[in-house]
Amino acid sequence: MQTIDFKKIFAQQNRGILLDIVVFLISLLLMQVLTIFSQKLVYQAEQDVFAKLAIGLFFAGLFFLQPLGPVLKRWSFHQRFKFETNSTAGCLLSGFMWVYLVMMILISGVATIILTEVVFERGSPASQFAPLFILAGVVLSVVNIVFIYRYFRRPKKKPRWKFLTTSTAALLGDVLMFLNVICLQILWNCLTAATSFWEHLTSTPLGRPGSLTDILGRLIVIGSLALLVYFPPRIFYLAEDRNRKITWLTMLLANLPLIVRAILASRR
Repeated sequence: MQTIDFKKIFAQQNRGILLDIVVFLISLLLMQVLTIFSQKLVYQAEQDVFAKLAIGLFFAGLFFLQPLGPVLKRWSFHQRFKFETNSTAGCLLSGFMWVYLVMMILISGVATIILTEVVFERGSPASQFAPLFILAGVVLSVVNIVFIYRYFRRPKKKPRWKFLTTSTAALLGDVLMFLNVICLQILWNCLTAATSFWEHLTSTPLGRPGSLTDILGRLIVIGSLALLVYFPPRIFYLAEDRNRKITWLTMLLANLPLIVRAILASRR
């Protein structure tokens, strides 16, 4: 009888599938707890400056986390895998960089606005520098997207920092990419946990409440939104495993808990 080698899931070529499984398990087992904790922190931020600072630092950390994984993993990716930016897949992935840019600007905007309210008190002399603080966030968003885009371009020479050519750098890059996706999922789950989100979703006329067209309509809407959030940070692994059928199955699995919740909400 042939045995299944579960160790293969940790192989380099299976990191994207491993990410999908990790996200699925966290969404299934821990996301509800993390979402409740985050919501309490948001409520406290209305009166507690330290809670507001914590939220601002979360967004700022998420913003600066975006390019670190691709920078660390770029050399090892191109040593293992031949990716051409002028191919059909390359054009498609490059197109999604615009989605990533919009997402990063939004994250940067939220971070700078929250931190501005904490650091620059309204009416104080320092508050006049707040617009510059926000502008700096937008500029850094563009700089970050350049680093992310360079991930898909084959390096012409070895990095100056030798560490970037090591397996340790590649592993650390994977860890940061995983953390990036998990943080974005926390943010997405906090958004979908808001009552106003579901009110807008269930108020859309998609047929009689609870009917088949109503359920399928909401399934398509929430599924598309979930993939839109999940696809950009997953794109680094998708460049390598996009031709494997199991990839699309595990990506669906990663978003399944949220999609099921959408179906249950539509039946209320």
